Amino acid sequence: MKTLKHLALCLVAAFIATGCNQENNEPQKTPKKGTPAEFTMTINGGSNTRTITTNDSEKRTISWRTGDEVGIFAVGTDGTQNNCKYTYDGTEWKATNVSDAITLENGETYSFYAYYPYTEKITVATNASLNVLPDQSVAQGDGNSNYDLSDILISKVEASEYNGTSIELQYSHAYAMVEVLIAGDKVGDTAPEKVLLKNVITDANINLVTQEIMLTTNKQDIVMAYVANKENNGTYLYRAIVPEQTIEKGSVLLEVYGVNSGKNYMFRAPQNEAVKYPQGKYFRMEVTIGEYNAGIKFPAGSINPWTPSDGIDLEGEELIENLIKIPVSSLTAETFQQLTSSNYDQAENFWYCLAHKDDAASSGIQASVIDDNGEKVISFKTTTTVNYSWYKSGVGYHWQSESDFTPGFYKLSFKIKSPENTLTIRGTIRAKGNLSNVTDKDLFFTNSLHKVTYLDYKTKSTTEYEEAIFYMDLKWAGSTAGTCMPEAIDLTNPNNSNLYQNMELKFKHHANSTGTIYIKDVKLESISLEEIPADQRPTE
Repeated sequence: MKTLKHLALCLVAAFIATGCNQENNEPQKTPKKGTPAEFTMTINGGSNTRTITTNDSEKRTISWRTGDEVGIFAVGTDGTQNNCKYTYDGTEWKATNVSDAITLENGETYSFYAYYPYTEKITVATNASLNVLPDQSVAQGDGNSNYDLSDILISKVEASEYNGTSIELQYSHAYAMVEVLIAGDKVGDTAPEKVLLKNVITDANINLVTQEIMLTTNKQDIVMAYVANKENNGTYLYRAIVPEQTIEKGSVLLEVYGVNSGKNYMFRAPQNEAVKYPQGKYFRMEVTIGEYNAGIKFPAGSINPWTPSDGIDLEGEELIENLIKIPVSSLTAETFQQLTSSNYDQAENFWYCLAHKDDAASSGIQASVIDDNGEKVISFKTTTTVNYSWYKSGVGYHWQSESDFTPGFYKLSFKIKSPENTLTIRGTIRAKGNLSNVTDKDLFFTNSLHKVTYLDYKTKSTTEYEEAIFYMDLKWAGSTAGTCMPEAIDLTNPNNSNLYQNMELKFKHHANSTGTIYIKDVKLESISLEEIPADQRPTE
């Protein structure tokens, strides 16, 4: 289905002036011969009626806005008038500067190569670097948005004899438009906070003479533009412009953030089919986030480049942010810090091994990042038993002081094995408190039942990784101030604006055990009460 953009606007140079600089010639010091050129500009053969972008099945139309700028190359026998800038004033197009006015001579032959939006750095028509913007949700002050400025348009008229009449420049879309419609009973009454088009090529060079497009290898995520949609209540429409490209089968296509209660979702391409975003057309995806599944559909009514079927419906998966920003899989010997004292005031995120000076034979703890069957894991070994306390020897993850933790329920999970024998590992999540009722105290967060407890896990197998899961409540904490009884955090108290400082997750061997434990895939994720098993939910 073609993307239609209907425009017809007259462009008349406002004055006779010096011409644009010519290739292989010195800048002219006298007015160039000829008369001001007149251009008629359309997009895909559109009418002269100003139109708006709609969501109707066949009406993906746009129009020029006041302030739009195009660049035009006029190539004649006497040279090239390079990258001449014309601006739309709401009624007609005018040369932005005196030197930008294109002048033509009757009887001479000219070719014209034009593009939108104007870019000063383009100096030759055969190599125009025209990139889309990564955040297309941003609106500009002149009424255009980054989405509009990413919609690259190109036009050319080959060797025609000038006879004083208007020259028609018909523009076409150089890139593809991707459209995402989000709906479903779990979406809610407000639009998702953000929709990302994942891992797409954003930069390209265009030969305006041949209209050949050469992609670069630069890939990034694009924040899609939200399109107000009054026709279908409860659905939310997003668009983005990208160069034509093919997304590999099974790759992540979309991420949708802030759905209803703040959940995030991820959607992939089919495992057996690649997805193509076609030049000059729009590619539509329909995402349903409902009670039974989160899915993505490619309707047959849109461009479906790989099959003429009625569409493909895929399941999505919820995307939950891991608050541990540095995965174990990316650690190196240099980034895994070896500490000799409890230094928790560093303003950065890091993994560490602490061999505390108070422990007998502190050299008995050994921790490092190793390769285990092609994966990076933390190897945590003790050769002597050490007394347990949160500040003693262990391995852990430290969050920078500025990290923002929202009070609520969290899920801690990690994978563990003990190749020598079955061992118990003990974990804690601790923070320096800055509360109205607990000042500068060490807080130890409770489990989901609001009980101050350690996170103990005893391995069952010595050969395979097992997954340990704990549910926590970061609204309740015990303090070293005394009895370790839970204290509710008053979220309405303005003094509690910076609730948690110097947070850490720490593991150590427990029950006087010695041996080696391997740890990987550590995650701390924010969850809702409903996601906690019923027998582990608090009663009040």
